Amino acid sequence: MENNKEKNNMCHNKINFNLQLFQKYNEEIKNVLKDDIERYWHSVSVAITAVNLADIYGADKDNCIVAGILHDYCKCLSLDDMLSMCEKYNVILTEEDRNADGCIHGFLAAKVCKEKYDINNEVYNAIYYHTCGRPNMTILEKIIYVSDFIEPLRRFRDRVEEVRRLAYTNIDKAIVLSSEMGLEHLKNTNKFIHSNTQKTLDYYKNLMEVK
Repeated sequence: MENNKEKNNMCHNKINFNLQLFQKYNEEIKNVLKDDIERYWHSVSVAITAVNLADIYGADKDNCIVAGILHDYCKCLSLDDMLSMCEKYNVILTEEDRNADGCIHGFLAAKVCKEKYDINNEVYNAIYYHTCGRPNMTILEKIIYVSDFIEPLRRFRDRVEEVRRLAYTNIDKAIVLSSEMGLEHLKNTNKFIHSNTQKTLDYYKNLMEVK
């Protein structure tokens, strides 16, 4: 009950954005994720969180809506289906990409959404890198990367409140902490770590030291 109330409040209280654009892509992702309602709500929550961060960091809200809602467009596919679709959409995967299979849905979603919705290059990159990140991300890429981690329906990460606080005060510090936590989780679960994940952490830690 409490979770449903939170979802309703999230959608009705945060309307300081292009509602028509939101509704358009909301209907699209609702249809794509109709068999995974929790993933659907996560996608909506990421978009709204991204718009809130856009107010702070001066990002384009329309891009935040589109990238936020579409970032997990291919998340519900099996690995075999994702690999098959990568061939269909000419998504080139390195051996490292294949080993870090948790990143593939982002690479694929960017290409599928580019062809289906003609998303711009900024949105494409934000979707593409939303899981593994990369050094020197654009502000949109940073916002989607962090929003995916901190959106208010997330319940599974320790110290997430600290990342949420940092996201609204210093997004680069939020990237450092979320990357550290993500790497720790991958190591603890014996998952392959994509080099971009480590490079993202190293880059933003160094940036903080320079500052």
